[in-house]
Amino acid sequence: MFSPLYWDRIKIIIGSACATTVIACSSPKSMIDDGAIYITDKANETKLIAEEIKVISTDDSIVNKSDVIVELQSDIITATSTIRTNLHGVEDTTPTWMRIASQFSVALIIIGIIVLLWQTGIGLFIKKLFWSMGLFIPKRVIQSAEVDFKALDETNPLTYRESVAVRRASDPAYEYAMKRVRNRS
Repeated sequence: MFSPLYWDRIKIIIGSACATTVIACSSPKSMIDDGAIYITDKANETKLIAEEIKVISTDDSIVNKSDVIVELQSDIITATSTIRTNLHGVEDTTPTWMRIASQFSVALIIIGIIVLLWQTGIGLFIKKLFWSMGLFIPKRVIQSAEVDFKALDETNPLTYRESVAVRRASDPAYEYAMKRVRNRS
């Protein structure tokens, strides 16, 4: 029914929509916070190792260097704590192009679903379902049905010719179909 090229295009569209969604869902604020937590954890580990070296070592130069490492790691922990505190004043914003891209991808997905429904015949089924409930029936079709109903009624003076004339006037496709049938005869 569909060519492989068509399905490849659908895959590309769906993949692009998924990639856009993944990019749009990543928060720079949470990524910075996660990085700060990671750095704090590593600084704490390094600080503990330096303190163990300071306790174990008897060499004064190693003890002094481990003190320097402990101080530097404490500074790093303080800096990451400050970063995390300052993050509360930061708001994630979506760039304009990303908002447009996400709205465009949503529109493409909706259009794709509609095309898929009509191409598979499900759309016609849905249309018939609404018509069976009396919803969304075109006004011209209702008028044509009323005239046909009157033409079939023997007590009504409306003839079938008048019914056909009303249908030809209300539906251009019916008019062309009538001309085509007439030319075949």
